[in-house]
Amino acid sequence: MSKALRKVHYAWILLGAVTMAAAVSSGLRLSFGVILDPLAQEFGWSRGAISLAYSISFLAAVPLTFLAGWTGETFGTRRMVMFGSLTVVMGMYLTSRATNLWQFYVFNGVMVGGLGTALFMTLLPITVTRWFHARLGLAMGIMWTAQSWGPMLLSPALRWAIETVGWRTSFTVLGFILGGIILAASLFIRNRPEDKGLAPYGMPVKKQGAAVNVAPIGEGSLNLGQARRTPAFWALIGIHFIGCVSHSIPLAHIVSMATAAGIGGVAAAGLLSAVSLTSMGSRFGMSLLSEAKGSRLTLGLSLLLQTTPLLILLWAKDLWVFYLAALLFGIGFGGEMVGFPMFNRQLYGLAAPLTRIYSYQMVGALTGMALGGWLGGFLIDLTGGYVWPVLASVITGYAGLIALLWLPHHRTSATPLLAVPAAAGGGAGVN
Repeated sequence: MSKALRKVHYAWILLGAVTMAAAVSSGLRLSFGVILDPLAQEFGWSRGAISLAYSISFLAAVPLTFLAGWTGETFGTRRMVMFGSLTVVMGMYLTSRATNLWQFYVFNGVMVGGLGTALFMTLLPITVTRWFHARLGLAMGIMWTAQSWGPMLLSPALRWAIETVGWRTSFTVLGFILGGIILAASLFIRNRPEDKGLAPYGMPVKKQGAAVNVAPIGEGSLNLGQARRTPAFWALIGIHFIGCVSHSIPLAHIVSMATAAGIGGVAAAGLLSAVSLTSMGSRFGMSLLSEAKGSRLTLGLSLLLQTTPLLILLWAKDLWVFYLAALLFGIGFGGEMVGFPMFNRQLYGLAAPLTRIYSYQMVGALTGMALGGWLGGFLIDLTGGYVWPVLASVITGYAGLIALLWLPHHRTSATPLLAVPAAAGGGAGVN
């Protein structure tokens, strides 16, 4: 290793590996919309039936998300990411062999979308929060942007491959390529800085012989039971659920909306790239805003920005109108999800069980994504059009603003916003 690399804190190397794994896994999850039409044309399945696989992918991840904190602590994030990469390869290959709808549900919904990528959604963000004390907003912004440029690159590439060599060959080849990228990235992931004898980036340390001891990180952190008794705990779960119901409808169906209006397949698939393009900037910007201004402002702004532009789709017929709606929608969509790991630190403290707290919020997000993806397809089949799916997305998005009332106002302080009173005592639990 060169002298220049030795001077780089390993947190930045880990961030690069996490970013790559996050890009691939999010690309797989959020490119689902480009395969709706090819499957419907080949098998004659309804869009509602195909969309159920999208919902299953998130529902299958729910129990795994509850286990993610324990598996990450027990086996380490690196091993679980390795397991996820192998599951992606197997799931993509088996999906390419599917001939029945139930096989598509199991291989693509459960294996690729559920087992293959769910672990990454919970473990990777929390791993980054452990490695960074200073520049956390910057680090999280970099990681979250990967969940934009992953789909931005993969969606048109997958659609092009499907139209060139067919969806079966595309799934086989891409499965091995993408699974290999995740596996390579996992080799550089470590669960905690202590695993390499380091302190988190930017945290003061005290050296005693060969040991490195992290300086105290403050008092007042809540344990899981105390956190669950706060209104903010349930408000954040509700906001993540409602926000994901709202944005999963256009994510799963905007490509079909465009093709129904006469837009070509590759051009329509580019809508997901447009969403990813603007969400890349908002993921980065909202990460910095989350660290500086807290949850109320960040989430309120994101919910407004991700719902209001969708009204444009009610009148969309031309390609440029669809792209305008997608670009504006991407701004709010990218910002809605990025702040939760930092909000938890601000609310409950660094010593709180952040992985388990975050897993509850991710269960809300996953069930919201599942409901929204299915609901959009159901309303399309029921009404024969796209008006009601768009309205359902807008109404649920605005409803999320109500839950903001249960969140505390942000302040800059080393003490958690929901700190344990000195007389209350009680440990913080295991992070």
